[in-house]
Amino acid sequence: MTTRLITISKARLYDLAAASPLIIWYAFAIGGLLIQIDAQIAKTTDAAQLALSAGAKLASAAFLGLQVVLFLIRRLPVDKAEGWWPRVVAVFGTNAAILFLALPRVELSPAMNLVSSALIICGSVSAVIVASRLGRSFSVLPQARGLVTSGPYRLVRHPLYVAEQIATFGIMWQFQQPWALLVALMSFAAQFPRMHYEEKILAQTFPAYRTYAERTAKLIPGVY
Repeated sequence: MTTRLITISKARLYDLAAASPLIIWYAFAIGGLLIQIDAQIAKTTDAAQLALSAGAKLASAAFLGLQVVLFLIRRLPVDKAEGWWPRVVAVFGTNAAILFLALPRVELSPAMNLVSSALIICGSVSAVIVASRLGRSFSVLPQARGLVTSGPYRLVRHPLYVAEQIATFGIMWQFQQPWALLVALMSFAAQFPRMHYEEKILAQTFPAYRTYAERTAKLIPGVY
């Protein structure tokens, strides 16, 4: 019994160490978002525009914060995809929006600020809801930690990726075009191999996943 507990403890420490780069990055990003909100409060006189921009940043920070919590409490993986390529695709697909920071920001009109903020808020809030449903089965890499088929997962097999992409396309408008659009499209394209590797390991680990996948759309109910 003692040996088993030691083995589990070592596995949890390894799992936490593997997630630590993302935990640190997300914590840093949350701090940056809060600093941006403080700066906007000091210089923005339009209350409506301030509320939109601050709301979008707070929603993004909430999703990042939830991921940090889930990294700390999630189950150990039952199985995981082998090789480095599935991991590279997953990490890039999750964090491709960081490439926006290499581009110049643009001043948005009130109408475009509304569009951008609405997409970010919608995507981030949806991501919080979906990730909360995943709970301790949450993972960025293609790993089998648990099978979740309820809540948003009754509608599509990858609702979290849908939510993340909505937010990404919202962020896109805040940076120079057409390069920001290219980054958003790269992020979107990365989701397809990411979904492939995730579904492969889930089907391999949980026999019920095949039946679930046959009756549930991948991204758009009744379409795809």
